[in-house]
Amino acid sequence: MTLAVLFPFLMAAIVAWAGLHLGRRAGYLAALGFLPALLLAVPLSGMPAAEPLYERWPWVPTLGLDLAFRGDGFSLLFAVLIGVIGTLASLYSVSYLSSKERFARFYAYLLLFGGSMLGLVLSDNLIALFGFWEMTSITSFLLIGLWHARAAARDGAIKAFLVSAMGGLGLLAAAALIGAAGGSYNLSEIDLAALQASPLFVPAMLLTLLAAFTKSAQLPFHLWLPTAMEAPTPVSAFLHSATMVKAGVFLVAKFGLLFAGHPLWSAIIVPLGLATMTWGSYLALRQTDLKALLAFSTISQLGLLMSLYGLADPEGRFSATTHLLNHAAFKAALFFVVGIIDHETGTREIPKLSGLRRVFPVTFVLALLAALSMAGIPPLGGFVSKELFYEAMLHHGVPFLLVAVVGSALTLAYTVRFMSVFSGRLEHPGDQRPERPTDAILAPIIPLVGAAVLFGVWPASAERLTRTAENALQFSEHGAHLSLWHGITPALIATLVTWAIGAFVWWRRDEFAAMQRRLTPGWNANTAYYGLREWLDITATAVILRTQGLALPSQLRFSLIAAGLIVAFVLLRAPQPFALDFDFSLSLLLIVTLLIAGAVGVLLARNRLTAVLLMGLTGFGTAAAFLAFRAPDLALTQMVIETVTVILFLLAFRYLPGVRDLPRTRAQYVTDLTIAAAAGLGTMVFVLASQPSLADKISPYHLAYSYKGGGGNNVVNVTLVDFRGFDTLGEIIVVGMVSLAVLALVRVGKRGQTGSNSQQAEAADPTSNMALIPTRQERERIRQLLIEQGTLSSPEPQTPPRQRGFSRIRQNLSGNGGPE
Repeated sequence: MTLAVLFPFLMAAIVAWAGLHLGRRAGYLAALGFLPALLLAVPLSGMPAAEPLYERWPWVPTLGLDLAFRGDGFSLLFAVLIGVIGTLASLYSVSYLSSKERFARFYAYLLLFGGSMLGLVLSDNLIALFGFWEMTSITSFLLIGLWHARAAARDGAIKAFLVSAMGGLGLLAAAALIGAAGGSYNLSEIDLAALQASPLFVPAMLLTLLAAFTKSAQLPFHLWLPTAMEAPTPVSAFLHSATMVKAGVFLVAKFGLLFAGHPLWSAIIVPLGLATMTWGSYLALRQTDLKALLAFSTISQLGLLMSLYGLADPEGRFSATTHLLNHAAFKAALFFVVGIIDHETGTREIPKLSGLRRVFPVTFVLALLAALSMAGIPPLGGFVSKELFYEAMLHHGVPFLLVAVVGSALTLAYTVRFMSVFSGRLEHPGDQRPERPTDAILAPIIPLVGAAVLFGVWPASAERLTRTAENALQFSEHGAHLSLWHGITPALIATLVTWAIGAFVWWRRDEFAAMQRRLTPGWNANTAYYGLREWLDITATAVILRTQGLALPSQLRFSLIAAGLIVAFVLLRAPQPFALDFDFSLSLLLIVTLLIAGAVGVLLARNRLTAVLLMGLTGFGTAAAFLAFRAPDLALTQMVIETVTVILFLLAFRYLPGVRDLPRTRAQYVTDLTIAAAAGLGTMVFVLASQPSLADKISPYHLAYSYKGGGGNNVVNVTLVDFRGFDTLGEIIVVGMVSLAVLALVRVGKRGQTGSNSQQAEAADPTSNMALIPTRQERERIRQLLIEQGTLSSPEPQTPPRQRGFSRIRQNLSGNGGPE
């Protein structure tokens, strides 16, 4: 299992290099990255009788955290599913992608995402599961925004990432609460009784549901999935059929064993899942883009799966797992079909396409079989799992069944709409007749359609795969068997009613479409999302204009006041005694005198050069204090920083205002003195108060083990290189980044304003009278300027021009707009 998780990451690095030389043929190499995942089918074949696989590797031993992978039947089934779809998507993309595509980047992202999903479904450790969860969000962001030159792709990637990131925060909090209440961060070792008895149980459950609903596009978080269809079709097939969108479903299925005993679990999931199913089908029926139709279809199917797993009984889990297999097969196949249509005709718009079966006969047959499975028509696999769905809903109440029938009827209607592009008279954009797709691009669809057919004509095959997960999901006592014919049952009657309603809706499709247009509200999840983002952009801009761009003294006042308030809050909330345990030697008193003299001298200095030199006394005096306390490494670092700082000040003299160019009144002097003294005194008290509560000093350990553990006599060197190696590496990286930033600033070559100009700019600050939260008129003015600059997101974002800062916004807000 560890190899199955890590091998795609290794292959991503190889493909990133090889793709530069192999071009589209790197797809064959990428397909090999999922080979270890496919080999997990061998232990899966022994499930459910065999014991789950378990692998554990030390991760953070001091915290008791291990990187643990557990391969029970459900996790292995999911892993093999990811491996199959990932392999087929890689092979399909070889023929689908343009010759101008950046293949190295594409296949590397695809493998990184595949490895993240495999790590998610196989992780037994909650912290590792969260890490892989976030990696799926990051890699899906990269895949959705692969064609980043397109504004819609950028918008879809950002929207998917923001929604998933919100759920990721919920999962992080849930993992912490579950680990704290359950006594372990490994799922297989959690004390279920202790978790259920803990007051953290309900918050952990709600946070888990937040994570699951955002990732699996449940209402109202469904808004990200349709815009994610801007990704290439292989990505859509991989992410939105069997992998990322089902991560939330996987979470509900797995964590349902922890939370299913609480009545809120089913009370939240089942109604929301059915609502998502019905609403997704309703929206799918009104789409004119084939991929958009499949996107809303995916939302609907995810709602179906959520409602079944949310039932929290053996029948629901058995039915859900069966439909999960069917959905992965027919939905990936249909995405591949849409890719072929788009690839050969140049469009996915339904009104522009018809009669395609005449030029795509093989594609038509494959699409028909997959679509019939999606609609639940016998003898396809979708019919078998839809019957199970009806039976499960019927056992929990007639209202549940009625909603399920309505949603399924709309599913039948939009399936017919999808297939309408193959019927009628041949129409397509362009003058040339589309070419028939190659065998290479058709080949990945055949096994998927074959599985959809096999699961229907031989239901025992689907049951065999579903049963592999029975021990993991605890539905072994559910003795139902899959079959095409169970006699005349309520589920069969519900199916006939579904077909009748679906046929009626399609027959009266024009009237139904007109009704949909009339009932379309002026707001929806997307308008709420864009409205919220717009409000945040405008408010953030107003706050920045009000607080940034001021003179340095003004910004320092804000910083010191904030620091003082934080320190005051901490000390008032938890006051602690402190004691001065320093030995006030003569050398220390001299250093303190030097520091005070330097600080006072800066205040009394009458020119910039004197102020900089006196300020250097405080810096070098601090280095001397470090030496007095036997910290030569800190002293050396402080000396280097102080030297660089003095040099930077000297380089920036020409851009800085004079010391006396920013006059202050007596009241300002008193105010600044009060702020500085309060902040300095408060910080000192805070540091001294925190000393007694710290752990035992670690310096004796360094002295005792520097030679034994690090092999060196120099304690400082051993500490920096061995005991604090990563800390030292981080400091070196930070210094390097700062050096590059300083170099860039020095090389800008753009003359700054003189002191008097800076003073006039602050005095004439057009936002000086603006409230921290802008008024409606101010928001509208900022909004128009941000849209003009291209920095404000909108449903149809435009490519932003070169950043021009906030100077023009300031001028326009003050009514003094002028040329830039």
